[in-house]
Amino acid sequence: MDIRYGLLVVIFPLGAQATDIALRPEGEGGGMLSPVSSFFKQSDIDISLKNYWKALNEEESGEKRIHNAWGQGAMVAFHSGDIAGIFGVDATWNYVIKLGATDYFNSRGVLYNSGQGNKRSNASGYHKFGQRNLRLQYTQDDRSVKARWGWLSLKDIGVISDSSRLSVTTYSGGYSRLAYGKLSLQGARVTKSMSRSSPDSEHFLTNDKKTINALSSLDLRWANQMSDFRYAWGESSDYLSRHIFQASVTPTPTLTLNSQLYLTRALSHYREMPEQQKDFDHRARHFTIEARSTTPFWQLRWAASYTRAAKKSGVGTYPFHMSKNSRGTFNGMAKAGNDYNRDREAVLSGLVGYQLTPALTAGITGSIARFSYQSVPVVTGEINAFTRWIVHQPSSKVLSLSAMVGPGWSYQTLNGKTPKLADGRPIRAKSFASEFILEYKFKGL
Repeated sequence: MDIRYGLLVVIFPLGAQATDIALRPEGEGGGMLSPVSSFFKQSDIDISLKNYWKALNEEESGEKRIHNAWGQGAMVAFHSGDIAGIFGVDATWNYVIKLGATDYFNSRGVLYNSGQGNKRSNASGYHKFGQRNLRLQYTQDDRSVKARWGWLSLKDIGVISDSSRLSVTTYSGGYSRLAYGKLSLQGARVTKSMSRSSPDSEHFLTNDKKTINALSSLDLRWANQMSDFRYAWGESSDYLSRHIFQASVTPTPTLTLNSQLYLTRALSHYREMPEQQKDFDHRARHFTIEARSTTPFWQLRWAASYTRAAKKSGVGTYPFHMSKNSRGTFNGMAKAGNDYNRDREAVLSGLVGYQLTPALTAGITGSIARFSYQSVPVVTGEINAFTRWIVHQPSSKVLSLSAMVGPGWSYQTLNGKTPKLADGRPIRAKSFASEFILEYKFKGL
């Protein structure tokens, strides 16, 4: 892609994944293709353009800090046809241009940090092949086998997940899935990752920056139209072990009830870390119950959550991720950055959305939380207004715009999540966050 063309489309965006592409079953004229020629003639290319701005103004350190990053991304995703209906390849190329940044930009996950620290001069664009993998699949009746090997994205595969800004987090390793009717078993083992904002291949690390050999995970699921039950297990080698239980039922067409239980246990390398590097002492748990209601015009979502993550020296937290340089599966509402996961913290979260037109939705979402530190109650929270506008155009083109903005309130910290106290009360810290995404997708070229 001509870089000059990318500079002209700052007002448009991009972000389809190779898995979104549908295969064409026949060649031109309806004739059957040979096993090899189908690799090329049934292939698809998706192109997407994404403009992303994300900012945070906060004072948790005791001084006002502005975290601001703005970039323009382009992505080309190739999805081959299948040789003999079994073998194929996926590849995704990303190109990102820096449009603006402040100090502390790296916390926004939009631009590449090309130096040490969080100086604005380190902010830069990048390019990379995020996904490049071999694909195998075989389906007969209600049975199927799938596998992928190479660099790939993993969304909620056991305890491993990804995240997307101007590119998506990818992992080096293998993935497989077996399915029989309503029952499926999938697993993955990965050894390296590329961040959503970096072209660098990195090892997984402990909190004290020691290398973790691999992340491994299994995911067992039974699902039909009315219910979905899931158990996941995973481990970051000799560091953390995790179990996830999720249950979802749909008693009426407009109502879904969901419960989630996350259990994490410290292994040998974690227990050997210095105390100040630990998120919790031995075990951490997070519980969530949730209700979702959807009507032709209204979207409602409510959740209650609770965390137990005891720590002797300070406020313990439940770690969302299995290591540094990886992303962990977490589907609850009680997650905003690193908030709402403190020991004995109870959280209430809600979302109300209204569909103003077939293409435009607007609403409000927010959370309020409470925990105690040295018998002192600490309350935190946030509220955000959001809007989404999605237009489907001819020839498989999709234009979308989303925005979110709102204030938050927390407290100044000593280290990690431990509050600073003055006269027996936590010192307040205000914040204000905003986000804007404009995206344009061309699918199946």
